[in-house]
Amino acid sequence: MNDLESFLEWKPYLFSIAYRITGSYVDAEDILQESYLRWLSVNKNIVENPKSYLGSIVARLAFDLLKKASRKKETYIGPYLPEPIPEKWDGLDEVDEEKMNFVFLVLLETLNPFERAVLLLRESFDFDFETIGKIIGKTPEYSRKILSRAKQALKQRKKKFDPDPKLHAKLLMEFSLACAKQNTNSLSKLLKEDVIAYSDGGGKVHAARIPIPGLSRVITFLKQTTKKAMNTSTVYFGYANGDPMIIGYDKDGVPKFVQLISVEGNLISNIYTVANPEKLKGFQNMDQLKKLGYIRKPNLISFLILDFQNKIKAFLN
Repeated sequence: MNDLESFLEWKPYLFSIAYRITGSYVDAEDILQESYLRWLSVNKNIVENPKSYLGSIVARLAFDLLKKASRKKETYIGPYLPEPIPEKWDGLDEVDEEKMNFVFLVLLETLNPFERAVLLLRESFDFDFETIGKIIGKTPEYSRKILSRAKQALKQRKKKFDPDPKLHAKLLMEFSLACAKQNTNSLSKLLKEDVIAYSDGGGKVHAARIPIPGLSRVITFLKQTTKKAMNTSTVYFGYANGDPMIIGYDKDGVPKFVQLISVEGNLISNIYTVANPEKLKGFQNMDQLKKLGYIRKPNLISFLILDFQNKIKAFLN
């Protein structure tokens, strides 16, 4: 097996490490390129375990980039959201699916770079503490303390964002229909009273610069932004990070936004809209994504049936 074949064998695993640590599709791709160049210069006779060796290279590069990115985030314009990546629903890898979940990535943003790296390397990829310590420049003992601190921090912040997949998809479809019809009554029945809308434009495009809290304010915001989006974008459905999403493209096939939701109970608790064009690189090739089945246009018949069902419910109530 030559250098390229050996690297490609572990590429999905390596990308998963880089993406989960950085939360960025673009950064993960750059890290893989850099790690491959380093792999070419390594004496393979001294490498006992290529997977472990490459994983350590990628993890160190990702951690270094994460530390630099954390400083940039301090001056980031507006809410900072992870960079979503397109996926088929059946395309999740086998390395702890929850850690790829978009909402979990949002929660990881509340950790400092050391906590995030240690948590992921230990819990998702089973790195030993000696290796983790070398990657982050700390002792194995101190790395254990960091892991404990990270777990405690997430335990305090984490809520139950684990809805039934069919319910999640159904709520997203109802949500998109209500937004398209500018239906305040339907939206009020879909959203929690303390719902929060996050919009990440990164200062590159127009977006709300602070999270918008509360049912009435969020509904007003959604009606305004949806009306504008309907005039400029073609909407598709798909999956990002294993969760159902809405994605809008302009007339030239350029991605304009990706929208995801989190669910608590039977209601939508948070709405995440990623509009920063630098975070939509994974969705650029619209035709290819359609061909591969990653995105599809809304099913008109499904929408009509759903609309009819909602009208019946409203009538009976």
